Amino acid sequence: MLFLFRGHNGPVVRAIVGAVMLIVGIALHHGALLAGLGAVLLVWGGIGALSSWRVRRQGDIGHGGQVS
Repeated sequence: MLFLFRGHNGPVVRAIVGAVMLIVGIALHHGALLAGLGAVLLVWGGIGALSSWRVRRQGDIGHGGQVS
């Protein structure tokens, strides 16, 4: 499953898996570790998505000086 965390859709996959793990961890009686890992994956996916969005945005501005 680790190969899903790489590539173009990696941040989205991390965020989805993190959200599912967080929900399941909260629902289970002894799921604190699962909820913690889900929260970490959710934040990691959000940071990765923001970073890739910023890189794409800077690349668009670099072509001809106009924002597309």
